[in-house]
Amino acid sequence: MVFSLLGIWFWSNFFIGWSRFCGVTRTIRLARRLALAFPLQEGLLDKFSKKVDLLLCRLPFFFLDRKQGCLIRGFLLYFYGKRLGLNVCLHFGSQWKQGKLRNHCWIVQQGVVCYEVEKVIRDYVTIIEYT
Repeated sequence: MVFSLLGIWFWSNFFIGWSRFCGVTRTIRLARRLALAFPLQEGLLDKFSKKVDLLLCRLPFFFLDRKQGCLIRGFLLYFYGKRLGLNVCLHFGSQWKQGKLRNHCWIVQQGVVCYEVEKVIRDYVTIIEYT
């Protein structure tokens, strides 16, 4: 399966823009509906994750909210994981560090944290989980 860089750019900016106007919960619902409408037959989420990381590193100015890379990755991996028919969940968490509240999101696939450093995620408390 070929994951187009143009598709990564389009869907990431679409979901980030939609979430700014409608909120995260409605964005996740829309991503689920779109995933059912545009299923993919084959492919690995690992390859797609590497392409997202590559694009975020090399061409960050292509993205609406490039400072929130975890949100871009989270929306995209959730959307493509659902398109592939995988059991993926998107977790949002927070931690209190050095007098500041820090937020992060990550993907969990079949109960295992994926595409993240486990040590980093351990410090966050999951606030909400989207299945």
